[in-house]
Amino acid sequence: MTAAPAHPLQATTRWWRHLPLAWPLAKRDVLARYRGSVVGVLWALVAPLGMVAVYALVFQGVFKAPWAGQAVGGLGYALRLFAGLMIFTAVAEVASRATRLIQDHANLVKRVVFPLELLGISLVLQVAVHVVLQALMLAGLLVATGEGPHWRWLAWPAVLAWTLVLQVSLAWMLAAVGVYVRDLQHLVPVVFSGLLFLSPVLYPSKAAPAVLKSVLAFNPLSAPIDLARFIWFGDELNTALLAAQGLALLVAVACAGAVFQRLRPGFADLV
Repeated sequence: MTAAPAHPLQATTRWWRHLPLAWPLAKRDVLARYRGSVVGVLWALVAPLGMVAVYALVFQGVFKAPWAGQAVGGLGYALRLFAGLMIFTAVAEVASRATRLIQDHANLVKRVVFPLELLGISLVLQVAVHVVLQALMLAGLLVATGEGPHWRWLAWPAVLAWTLVLQVSLAWMLAAVGVYVRDLQHLVPVVFSGLLFLSPVLYPSKAAPAVLKSVLAFNPLSAPIDLARFIWFGDELNTALLAAQGLALLVAVACAGAVFQRLRPGFADLV
């Protein structure tokens, strides 16, 4: 049994009141995920750093790819990859796990009076723990290499907030639709595998050819990744793209909340 559905637009505001309830759920799942492992939550750092090392070796070591004409090499090149990859992998993980979010909590859906929007927020908070740890590591590496600290770093919470809202939008939308369209759990990972190369993760936006820049303009990952690189490294920032995607993100989270509320009455019958 679930709580009575609210007006669709309430899903975009009510989640703030649920944050104190969402964190215990997120903390429980984070601890369960790493229970019994040797390094525990440090896997949140080991895995992305391994990916960064591979990508840096291939793109710069093998293909000698420059970073948009800048004299960036070695560790500096890898750190720029890391800044983009931490956002991409966080969003991709939420999207992939959200497709089965309602099914995986069928006991809450069927038997408990529970605000189901909270499940998406809890998932986002779980992944946010990894993002914060990775950001702290990036800051430490930049300080160690003499590239920081910098006053721009104080604005990094804006990147985190942007990413969280994007993740909540995807979590609500994919969790709701995933109950009705089970193929999403197989489709979403494939989509994000291709989206990695259509996002400014392995290259800066300004280095993309004209055709790809049109794709980046509609890619919701472009703005937060570019903003992160501006904050960490002072890279060029497209303020027009930032403003346009910021407005689009507000519309997206409202639409995701409305879709979730509209489809929620059928969850208990389908899980």
